[in-house]
Amino acid sequence: MNLKADIRKRVLAHRDGLTAEEIAAKSGAIVRRLTELRELREASTLMVFLSFGSEVLIDDLLRWGWDAGKRIVIPLCRPEGRGLTPCLLGSFAELETGHYGIREPKVETIRPVLPREIDAVLVPAVAFDRRGYRVGYGGGYYDRFLPEVPRAARIGAAFSCQIVADIPVDSHDVAADRIVTEEEIIVPDR
Repeated sequence: MNLKADIRKRVLAHRDGLTAEEIAAKSGAIVRRLTELRELREASTLMVFLSFGSEVLIDDLLRWGWDAGKRIVIPLCRPEGRGLTPCLLGSFAELETGHYGIREPKVETIRPVLPREIDAVLVPAVAFDRRGYRVGYGGGYYDRFLPEVPRAARIGAAFSCQIVADIPVDSHDVAADRIVTEEEIIVPDR
């Protein structure tokens, strides 16, 4: 029995059951809370995942970042090595649908950013626990990437229905420093 796979299946079923209106309203509350976080307000270079499926809608955070003069960086998936390349994003016009149906930079607009330049990373997940550990989609992309940005604040963004009691921890797992939901900001107690 794979506990992470069970958590993934259960939480995705719940999250996928949210209506478009619920996702929009809850996402708006999450983005407002995110913009109040010191870690994001003080970040010069902010790496943000691009929403897909029933994930938290995050585009308004990118708009806020651009308006605040921040460098917005997004992940480019490299399926061949299950890695992420952080790339500078100047506008939504630079995006196209890429791997897994996730938006990514058009080939002609790819501008890699060195991981050491990133001040904060918005981390996606299927589920988080209150210690900051996460269950992703199973590809290990962020598990491989987060150790490359040890000084960056790791901020999770999820709906409250994605918070679970306990996630099994593997040796390679990197916990979030904060998790923002529509109801609260969770400061992990590890």
